[in-house]
Amino acid sequence: MSLEILIGADVVPTASNIDQFSSAAPKLLFDGLDEIWRAADARIFNLEAPLSDGADAAGKYGANLSAPLACAEGVAALNPTAVCLCNNHIMDDGIEGLRSTRAALKAKRVASFGAGEDLDEADQPYFFVKHGVRIGVYAVCEHEFSFATDRKAGANPLDLVNLSDRIREIKSNCDRLIVLYHGGREGYAYPSPEVEKTCRKIAECGASLVVCQYGHCVGSSERWNNATIVYGQGNFIFDFEDDAKGYDTGMLVRYTIGDYGADKVDYVPIVRVSGGAALADEAKAKEILVGFEKRSLRIRIEGFVPARYEAYAAEQKEKLFHVFLGGNAILRTMNALTGRRPTRMFDRQSKANLLNALRCESIRELVIRGLLHDVSPTEH
Repeated sequence: MSLEILIGADVVPTASNIDQFSSAAPKLLFDGLDEIWRAADARIFNLEAPLSDGADAAGKYGANLSAPLACAEGVAALNPTAVCLCNNHIMDDGIEGLRSTRAALKAKRVASFGAGEDLDEADQPYFFVKHGVRIGVYAVCEHEFSFATDRKAGANPLDLVNLSDRIREIKSNCDRLIVLYHGGREGYAYPSPEVEKTCRKIAECGASLVVCQYGHCVGSSERWNNATIVYGQGNFIFDFEDDAKGYDTGMLVRYTIGDYGADKVDYVPIVRVSGGAALADEAKAKEILVGFEKRSLRIRIEGFVPARYEAYAAEQKEKLFHVFLGGNAILRTMNALTGRRPTRMFDRQSKANLLNALRCESIRELVIRGLLHDVSPTEH
């Protein structure tokens, strides 16, 4: 008997569907999507919002993502095999928000993985057995605000030094390994060179399927070392308050293990609708899949990924450079005088020094440790 696993990307209760998420029988999946979702043998998605009744629990998209604790009803009603908590927003209500989320899911008998009280707990994979096949699911996220340390709760951070050994160790304990990678550039439909290198290494070390889930838009895919790598599957149930281009579509990744052990990956195109997600109609599904295939063909061309990313970096550099201005009033004034192009405020040598500080491992480590004294001294 074949085994079908459906993987959804980001799920976030928002203002349009909090009442539905608070119900034990919510209407969140439309136009045939509910039937496809429930027909699978196993279902996994990423919950990118803590469930908490804390002061910051607004249930809306903004600087922080959080939703009322009652939304655990709707999460459980989606009947997930397990819920991934490894993302950059799971600590938006602090450690108490993470604890309340895990406790609420546990009370509903919903397994969760990818985050914990400390690094060791966050690093634990989730295993389940269906039709005699032992499946492992492991999640990592890039180092944004939510990652765990030896002394701090949070999501499982990407550890490039130990990643290869960890993937091999987990794979030795299961028949198939799925890795969820919360990273990459938001809104960018291709992998960066570093994301591509990391995901390929994960595949080489034993993963059968690697899925990147941070981008909020449908991306691209490739086969590597007999594994499938999906560089972005869009959102699942995340009703943005704006109509950001590309954020209104997504795909469920359907991973099927056949009767004789052959793997197959295909995709279920979906669209955002008010309050939830719907199965894309025939025309829209074709549009989503054709774009996905075109991008997937492009990334196979030697040199395309770095060249495309260089062009993207050139487009983004002024926007990203604002982080170095901080809250300094003088720098903000100078930035306005330069037409809000902060790179003009730095001469070539200053930019070279900054580049060296970001690139050199020892200097970067020293800068990080120095800043931690002011920002988060408990991480030491």
